[in-house]
Amino acid sequence: MNKEISLEKILSDVVMFFDRNKILIISMTLIAVIGVFLFQKLKPAFYETTAIATSGISEYEGIEIQKDDDIRNQRMAIHLINDLQFDVEKEDYQSLKDKLRLLSIDQASQIKFIEAEPLLRQDKDEKFHNTSDFQINLLVRDADIIPIIQKGLIDYFEFNPYIDTLCKRFLESCDNMIASTESRIDYLNDRDSLIIAKPTISSLDISQLRISNINGEDNIHKDDIISLKNYIEEIETLKLLKPLNYPKEFTKTKVAEREVLVWGSAIGFLAFILSIIIAIIREVKQKALKETK
Repeated sequence: MNKEISLEKILSDVVMFFDRNKILIISMTLIAVIGVFLFQKLKPAFYETTAIATSGISEYEGIEIQKDDDIRNQRMAIHLINDLQFDVEKEDYQSLKDKLRLLSIDQASQIKFIEAEPLLRQDKDEKFHNTSDFQINLLVRDADIIPIIQKGLIDYFEFNPYIDTLCKRFLESCDNMIASTESRIDYLNDRDSLIIAKPTISSLDISQLRISNINGEDNIHKDDIISLKNYIEEIETLKLLKPLNYPKEFTKTKVAEREVLVWGSAIGFLAFILSIIIAIIREVKQKALKETK
């Protein structure tokens, strides 16, 4: 019975406390929420977008595929893009402009955040593996510069002296392999022509044996030629690799990211807690003053 009375009294005191201080609590919470809302609406907006990119740098470098991966990684490309974020954080817009040559200094200053991260796949054993793609996350204050940044990143990669040297050497190596493979195919074709052109051996026993061998060699040569032609196609496909390319380009969004709901809720909750603390302190002081009289 005493417990019920005590619980009832506690609930009653809490209700009366909020009733006595409702103006303070409601006004402080509303002022905080409205203040955040106005600040978010009046402050400069920013625009968030992402792109999926791929790069042939690892192919140029000839990095070996790791046993836990089924393709080459994109570490170098990711590092090159993340290096731009250091300039953004330091507000070194001249350095950023020098790297992204298609941007002016004013446009470079509109970049709020740029970062690349690998895109991983998970296998049935819940192990993660590299993929040939990576994601670029971009935050800007002006949505109109998004296409310029996209082209600027391609320019940034293609005119990098290190990448340019690797790319030229890679393409030269591909051309040499194609030429060597084509010479091998020509050799096999010529040898097949010589075998077919030989006169037929008159002896029946030896002739049958010889024809059987020729047919076997002919099939082997045809298989070799098909394999070599497939190899040339693979090399031609590798030659299409660019220092940077976009399977999915940046979306030129027009929807500003202001985070009003998130910040409004957080600040409103903090203001509510603070108003309760202030109300408790005020009532304690008032009670102390009454006791001293």
